[in-house]
Amino acid sequence: MQRVILIIDDNDINRLNLRLLLKDAYTIVEAGDLEQADHMLTEHRVDLIVLDLALPPEPDNPEIGMRYLEQFGSEGIDIPVVVITGHDERKLATRAQKAGALDFFAKPFDPDEVRNTIDEAMHARQQQLREQEMERLLKHRVGQDLLGDSQAMHALRDMIEQVATAPSTVLVHGETGCGKELVARQLHAFSTRSDGPFIAINCAVTEAGLLESELFGHEKGAFSGAVKRHLGWFERASGGTLFLDEVAGLPASVQGKLLRVLESGEFSRLGSESVLNSDVRLICSTREPLAKLVEEGSFRDDLYYRINVVNITIPPLREHAEDIPLLAAHFLERKALLCNKTLNNFSPSAMQQLTAYSWPGNVRELENVIERAVVLAATPVIEAIPSLEGPRLRQEREDLIASWLERLPEDGVNAEALLEKMEHRLVQTALLRSGQIKARAGRWLGFGERAKDKMRYLCDKHDIHPGGDET
Repeated sequence: MQRVILIIDDNDINRLNLRLLLKDAYTIVEAGDLEQADHMLTEHRVDLIVLDLALPPEPDNPEIGMRYLEQFGSEGIDIPVVVITGHDERKLATRAQKAGALDFFAKPFDPDEVRNTIDEAMHARQQQLREQEMERLLKHRVGQDLLGDSQAMHALRDMIEQVATAPSTVLVHGETGCGKELVARQLHAFSTRSDGPFIAINCAVTEAGLLESELFGHEKGAFSGAVKRHLGWFERASGGTLFLDEVAGLPASVQGKLLRVLESGEFSRLGSESVLNSDVRLICSTREPLAKLVEEGSFRDDLYYRINVVNITIPPLREHAEDIPLLAAHFLERKALLCNKTLNNFSPSAMQQLTAYSWPGNVRELENVIERAVVLAATPVIEAIPSLEGPRLRQEREDLIASWLERLPEDGVNAEALLEKMEHRLVQTALLRSGQIKARAGRWLGFGERAKDKMRYLCDKHDIHPGGDET
């Protein structure tokens, strides 16, 4: 579909000449005054405006067109404008550009100048639209992948957008299953390197003897089995982002070489003395507290300071449990589509199961649980969540209770006082894990629809005064 140009000029001959010049490449609509121009803007999707500054009711006064141009900016009308000026109105043209005009050309028209000016302005407009669409898609993608209306998730998304365009090394901290690689991918998507590669390597599962070769590459014959040159991840990720997942798993020998890259931007393949330069933005992640590993001597302090330039902490799911219904609905829709099933919703009891559970495996565990529920569902509504804890977690919990019971004194206990104390501690723990919000704490304790009232009663009973909201 041809792009549309609106020509606003009270001179019929000027409009005719411009139409003849441009009609082969563009669809032309015309207006002889500002009233007609407003009508055309409502009737057509205009891609560019050619505006003569001298218009009725004062055709000798360029201020009429200038005010119209300035009105576009003040009203947020996002249509590029090319102005028409006289040869002796260079200052006026400069003023028009400051007011928002993309370009200008002078009367009498030079056909080549007009075509070049319009083509360049239209090209600039299309580039602007592409960039806006890319930004919209990136924002949509972040919103889809990092779902959640909680304050914690809003803060996380804001942090990603703020940090992404910086060249700094980022350390992402979070529990297993909370989405550390997803955050790294979003940092890459929003960065100036988004057209480059994104490469992820898990340092914890890669064999220590191979990790150095995987990162920096090797030459043929560098070690037994090196039958040809191998390019490492630092070379393959050139111009993009390298994500080192579970960086705490780096062996000491590799830590030193990684520090060299970060300090000098230089590295060498194994078996080579040639120095290569790194053009990589490094993002690292860990589920372990690296500061503690530094104190213990298993992680270099100088490397820790180099990779911890910017720190992003992902909250565990239990700390933003209000997002569970939204996440569950998202996974239900996606998994049902993959399994070719028509599933509409969760029953209240099933949703209560989801919101009451503590999710030690975080969002990844939630996704897997929903997939299992979808596979096993026999009705359009998920009525129950099967095997939520799984046999391993249930066994661990039973073993913990058994161990505690074995340590009780031989001469007996005051059961009433002991149960009161346990209840008190359970209420405190639930509030701690739910941000001091009574309703959420009650759901964590499995009270379902009675959550808020039950928690209010227990808090009064044990003289506990949480600082959070009750909702």
